[in-house]
This record gives sequence, structure tokens and C-alpha cells, in this order.
Amino acid sequence: MLFKNVMVPYDESEHANSALHAAFGMVGDNPDATVHVVTIVSTGAVPVPTLAGGAFDDPFNSGSMEGYDAMISSIVQRTRNDMERVVEGARDDAACKVEVAAVLAGSAVDGIAEYVTTHGIDLVVMGRRGLGALRGMLGSVSFGVLRSVDVPVLTVK
Repeated sequence: MLFKNVMVPYDESEHANSALHAAFGMVGDNPDATVHVVTIVSTGAVPVPTLAGGAFDDPFNSGSMEGYDAMISSIVQRTRNDMERVVEGARDDAACKVEVAAVLAGSAVDGIAEYVTTHGIDLVVMGRRGLGALRGMLGSVSFGVLRSVDVPVLTVK
């Protein structure tokens, strides 16, 4: 089976780095293939403004939804820029196309599952464990993705 749309959920962990290299090794010489390197930015990690204003102390705080939207956009863009640097370092001479994305989602599992569906992903290559708390043999995100998507999932140490 030839995979042409491979997703690598990336969280800067050692296992995610291994998954990134494995994905490039699998499809790197195929110019028709695309490796999608995706970081999920959890909405739970972002403070929510309150009606009283002053919900967070940062330059975007205006007590309005515009300030909140600007903060969210800044976080997503900064994450995407960081990811582009990581991917260029890992890519070597891969002939495949590379898409880098930072996606805002309620949880990592939800964000990954939605990305798989909306981008026609046919294989997910991900780290067995990430930076979060470890639960059981597989990380909770790996386990959640295995149960949530209808495409093959390769977990990498």
C-alpha cells in the first residue's frame, strides 16, 4: 500500500521527532506524497476573557473579543513558524511536499481526528508518547487517536 497523505502530529517530544523522521523515511522520495506536520493548540490552554475585562495580562488584552482573537491568532502563527523551522531541519533531501499547520482544537485527539477527516489523510505516524502525562502502554493521545480515526496509525518510539 502506498501512502500519499501522511500526518505527523507534532508536540516537540522525542517520540514526535522519531515519528517525523519515520514519515519522511516512508514517503520522502515520492514527489506526489505530502507529509502534514500538525501541532494542536488546545483551547483549554488559552485563557478566556471575562465580562469584567482584565482576564489576562498581555499586550492583546483589551477586554474584547477582538483582543482575544488577536491573542489566539498570534499563538497559532508563532506555533506554525516554530514548526516550519523544525521541519526544515528534519526534512533533509525529501522530495515529498510538506504542509505545516497549527490547529486550534478542544483536545489533541479531537484536533487530530478532525484534521485526518478534512485533509484526506491516509496514514497517521505519531509518537507513542508525547509531552503530556503518561498513561499505560500508550500515551492517552495515541490511544485516543487509534480509537477515533478510520485510517492506519503507526506509533513510533
